[in-house]
Amino acid sequence: MIELIAFGKTLYMYCTDFIINLANLSGSSYYEVNAFFFCLIYPLFIIGLLMVYLIQRRRLQILRKKLNINL
Repeated sequence: MIELIAFGKTLYMYCTDFIINLANLSGSSYYEVNAFFFCLIYPLFIIGLLMVYLIQRRRLQILRKKLNINL
């Protein structure tokens, strides 16, 4: 459990440092970059994953019909 907590802290520190560096490079604030990621990039990523899932599910259904597999 201690290793998991240490991993979580390390990951959090890395992500925070990454956003701070991105803010410094772009000339904006930490809060602006954070909002950009969590209000724009993250929702688009989730919607993209949902679309991939739905497309793959539909392809699997078509393949099962072709092969006449019932699960």
